[in-house]
Amino acid sequence: MDYAREPETMQSRLLDTTLASVGCTSSEDKERVLIAYEGEWRNLLAKLRSDLKLRHAQDDASYDQKHRRMVMMHNSSIVGEKIVKAARSYVKEKLTEAVREATSQMPPEVLEDEMLLYELLERNEEVNLWTKARRHTEGPWQFILIPSSLPNAFVSEILPHRIFITTSLFETFIESQDELALVLGHEVSHLILGHHSARNSLETSMRTLEILMLSLDPTDGLLSLAFMGGLVSLRSAIGALHSRDHERSADELGIRLTAMACYDTRAASHVFYKMHMHNVESGRDVGLGGLFDSHPPSEERYLALIKESDEENPTKYEESSCANLKKIFFDALKKGDDGRS
Repeated sequence: MDYAREPETMQSRLLDTTLASVGCTSSEDKERVLIAYEGEWRNLLAKLRSDLKLRHAQDDASYDQKHRRMVMMHNSSIVGEKIVKAARSYVKEKLTEAVREATSQMPPEVLEDEMLLYELLERNEEVNLWTKARRHTEGPWQFILIPSSLPNAFVSEILPHRIFITTSLFETFIESQDELALVLGHEVSHLILGHHSARNSLETSMRTLEILMLSLDPTDGLLSLAFMGGLVSLRSAIGALHSRDHERSADELGIRLTAMACYDTRAASHVFYKMHMHNVESGRDVGLGGLFDSHPPSEERYLALIKESDEENPTKYEESSCANLKKIFFDALKKGDDGRS
């Protein structure tokens, strides 16, 4: 099939694969997937509320289940929209800084040649990073709630401008919009920082090295068999090391986006403590950080985020986004006190 000619078919198949990765495979489960669009999710919720009123009169059990999912969708949409807005603002600022820094080191004759200037900026590593990040964040987003027993939230480069959230994430860990904001901020940060591309590039490089060593083996495979186990272990260890570094940097940017979106970062950090306790109780987190662990110990991440919240919190952004939000709230209160709608 020519996917270039049938992009909708390709998107549908990629979506099915993504849903299957979190255990959403049956047609019944897929029918319960909710999708809200940035800037339009209120229309979806209004329709859901209308449908729920009808169902409430018919089936209380069905109403309760659908009402819970509607609340999850509402929180996913409102928090996701704010995190995306903060991400766009952050990326725009970083791209501006990168261009300013790059051009400050160029001679006047380059600055006067628009074609040459553009070419050199494209080659600049920092400018290239933030240009890609802007491409990843600009455009309308979707917030997708998936019925699943696996607690998870994630973004994907192959299905851009989408935040996927499972119902089990809410049921297991999320108790407030602050906590949800940090989780979504963390996931969007992976996209901004290019971690998905970096992981794929590392995996490709390591596998290419393995193939090269196999092709150079003069013993017709005997030496390769001896080393293959070690190479696989080495690839896993290096991959895990990079993954842990990526998780830490996504935590750092994620809590900043949470603060920029005007959420309580200290309260938000407690979601990682709950994850830590969940892992301890299930025997998956002993706090040592093994060589092949793809994530740092969740208790370490929680303590680091609590410390970071002293610096990254809504107070830091009172002169920008949070100040505007406060003004809207206070203006609304004043109107209410005056008896006007």
